[in-house]
Amino acid sequence: MAKVLTFAQQKGGAGKTTLLAQVAVALMRSHRPALIDLDPQRTLTGWMDERIRRNGEAGMDLTESSEWRVGADISKAARDADLIFIDCPGVADVMLNRVLRETDLVIVPAQPSAPDVWATRATLRMAAKQGADARVVLNRVPPRGSVIEEMAAQLEAEGADLLPERIGNRVAFASAFAAGAGVTETAKGSRAAEEVEALAASIIRLLG
Repeated sequence: MAKVLTFAQQKGGAGKTTLLAQVAVALMRSHRPALIDLDPQRTLTGWMDERIRRNGEAGMDLTESSEWRVGADISKAARDADLIFIDCPGVADVMLNRVLRETDLVIVPAQPSAPDVWATRATLRMAAKQGADARVVLNRVPPRGSVIEEMAAQLEAEGADLLPERIGNRVAFASAFAAGAGVTETAKGSRAAEEVEALAASIIRLLG
């Protein structure tokens, strides 16, 4: 039975779509991922188009979906995939609530900043209301700065479940995304690839 993994964050700019693509590519070696793009900006679709343009194929399917048909699209994707990645829009409460009811795990990327922490609270409240298991991952983390631990401590104090893996603010991620790829393909053995592989392994453990 396919597991549904939703990437959600009420605030834009947290790196949600980039992180989803990175994890999906990292898991292609051991799983059969499928992607569902619910974000009207269609950034994930653009990444997939570039991937196909450069390689001739993607190695996984992507479906552009919408609120009224996402349930059917999840069921259709589950016929061939064992992991379904859903990219949700930032501020579409009705749509997100609909998706959360069918989600096994919610990943909430958050930069170590006050606006991201505030937005994360709202996302976690929505997940809790729908009974969805949610985990926060610190994303685009700078190499140093006391604010990192301050924001992590604030999230944990408010009851957020933080994954131990952190994703750095690295040029390799932007370069790979622009090429329709993942860092595990374009920068094998790099620190960026190691971070994504660690996060992907943690997600699989949580999904059981």
